[in-house]
Amino acid sequence: MLERNIVIIDDNPRIEELYIPTYLEKINQLKNSNPKWNSYEFHIKHCAGMRHALDYLDNPNNIIDVLVVDYDFSTESHKPFSNGTVFVDHVRKNINRNCEIIFYTMQALGDIQLEDWVSLVNSDVFQFVDKSVDDSVLADAIFHAATRRNPVVESLERFMIKYGALLETYTYTFGGHTITFEEIINHIRMDDELGRMFVEKLLQKAILINTEI
Repeated sequence: MLERNIVIIDDNPRIEELYIPTYLEKINQLKNSNPKWNSYEFHIKHCAGMRHALDYLDNPNNIIDVLVVDYDFSTESHKPFSNGTVFVDHVRKNINRNCEIIFYTMQALGDIQLEDWVSLVNSDVFQFVDKSVDDSVLADAIFHAATRRNPVVESLERFMIKYGALLETYTYTFGGHTITFEEIINHIRMDDELGRMFVEKLLQKAILINTEI
């Protein structure tokens, strides 16, 4: 399966109990609407605040494909950031340059400050969603963000599915680290230094192998 991990960062305590089952129901309907999505499996986690989210995101074992970030965190007693916009900027600069980000808010979009909009656009936010609309709108945005094609990741994942039994017997030494094939894919998904190094060398080899000199 092509697993996709979604994290919703929102201080509403009812997200996990009430909303995530609704989102997953709609996402699975979209998945089942076309055979090309059959190999995807979606997991949604809730982080009830920015501090909790940072603890989760800072763990390199937690692989993230989509972040859904709320604008207002007024219930947080001690905020490391002023709002979701500043949090998104921090994620892009320090944690993950590659994951898709959905920004959503109950606040009227016109009330968001211009400098916040500029920051969000520069942080390459995938989609903006009004929280007051039907839940299916956010579920649809999550689905399309999670299935947005990263050709390197998806090709390696499908290769792993096809030859998984064989690949499980191998470990690889790369950049001074001994890692499995699945860990290599996760490094690419997180767009960290090791992942970028692997993609660079993979593309260099592909060009050399397929170019007549």
